[in-house]
Amino acid sequence: MEFLILRLAIMLRASFVMLLAVALGYWMFADTVRHHMPADESAPLRVSFWGGYEEYRMWKEMLASFAKAYPHIPVKTEYLVGVRYEGKIQQLLVANAAPDVILFQDEPFPGFVNSGKFEDLTPYVKTPGEEIALGEFWETSVKSFGRDEGGSWRQYGVPIWGGCNLVLYNKECFQRARVRVGRLPGPAGLIKDGQGWVVDDDRWTVAEFVRLCEILTLDEDGDGRAEQFGFLLPGFIYWLPWHWGMGARVMEEDLKRIAFLGPECEASLQLWQDLRYKYHVSPSIAELGTLGAGVGFFTGRVAMYSSGPWAMPFLNLTNVQYDMLHIPRRSPGGPRFTRITWDSVVIFTGSKKKKEAWRLIHHLASLECQRIIAKYQRSIPALKAAKAAFADENPRVQAGKFIEAAATYARMQPMTEHWSLMSRAWDRATDDLQNPDSRYRLTPAEAIGQFLSDEELMRLFPTTDETAADRYRAAWRQRQGGGR
Repeated sequence: MEFLILRLAIMLRASFVMLLAVALGYWMFADTVRHHMPADESAPLRVSFWGGYEEYRMWKEMLASFAKAYPHIPVKTEYLVGVRYEGKIQQLLVANAAPDVILFQDEPFPGFVNSGKFEDLTPYVKTPGEEIALGEFWETSVKSFGRDEGGSWRQYGVPIWGGCNLVLYNKECFQRARVRVGRLPGPAGLIKDGQGWVVDDDRWTVAEFVRLCEILTLDEDGDGRAEQFGFLLPGFIYWLPWHWGMGARVMEEDLKRIAFLGPECEASLQLWQDLRYKYHVSPSIAELGTLGAGVGFFTGRVAMYSSGPWAMPFLNLTNVQYDMLHIPRRSPGGPRFTRITWDSVVIFTGSKKKKEAWRLIHHLASLECQRIIAKYQRSIPALKAAKAAFADENPRVQAGKFIEAAATYARMQPMTEHWSLMSRAWDRATDDLQNPDSRYRLTPAEAIGQFLSDEELMRLFPTTDETAADRYRAAWRQRQGGGR
């Protein structure tokens, strides 16, 4: 009897181990197995995207429009929220289990396209009856998702929306500081009259922007602590419009050499630091608390901050009276720049439903869907024909300024296949530039030296001036050694 019980226990244990192994194997390799199985014609078209609630609603409306046009093509949405989208997509691409259609950003795109996991869409754009005229899209949006290959342009993603940075301002904060926006007859972009101050955002300069930040920073009860700050200091990527506007660069135009050095770069980083620690017109994290940019703005703690159209859906749900200003110029009548960014849709090369995937992309790029995008106000539609729908959708604000900026002074970001590496080097250097403890806060020269001391980055990209780069590195090494 004991022998039988023992045998039964062994058999049960073995069965349990086998079931556990099967379950674990399925969990680890199910996507790969499904990929190599014959295509199921009835399987839905898989589409992945990210975003907040408004983006989710927008996708539902666009996909409902697609379902009406193509009722025989079922679609399964894979809405990735609360996870690191780029990392998840990378895992699925490596496992050859990615969705058929993928929403993708411009920054990581150059690194991913070299993997061979994105279908070359160049022949698709000429599909009879399903053509896409890329010349009707914003030029920067098309350039962000294609590349020259031996003298031939190849398109790997079709842009569907994007946006550029402007300065958003709280009208009540302006009224409190007796500032109004208007057109000025002379060269000045900021003047004082009998009613207060007038700012002309078509003329204003960086120096006038700083002065306006000071005017908007208010300590109304005289306790030495500001109740209202002029400007919320952005991260480095959102600082790029000022960086470029002050004559500084990050890389050469051909994206082959690092240009993050020189007197203009130092001046840009110095101003970025001074807004918080010299002029004290930007709150520290302690002063702003955990409110964040949007909440700090609509509660009136900060009068201005830099963002794109993606800020509008949240602000439109609040009672805040807001509008936007163009980016300031370096000097009167001088050039100005803003950062523009785009999202596209791509087809996974391992997709078994490329024909259906293209039909969905063609539909997303149509004027019908681009007008849906315009309605939600979180992005500029990539199709220029929908720009009026975007500008006119929200009469409360001058959303058309995003269109003006995109058309006249928007500049593509310095995107290479090593964007993530460069971004990490920026973050390290600029975090120390803004360190709240003055003992550990870097000077601009030291921050540049730290950036240029990233050995992996320097192996990939030479600098425009290696002699100057060595001087910056020496400043950083001296700081590391405890000297100034």
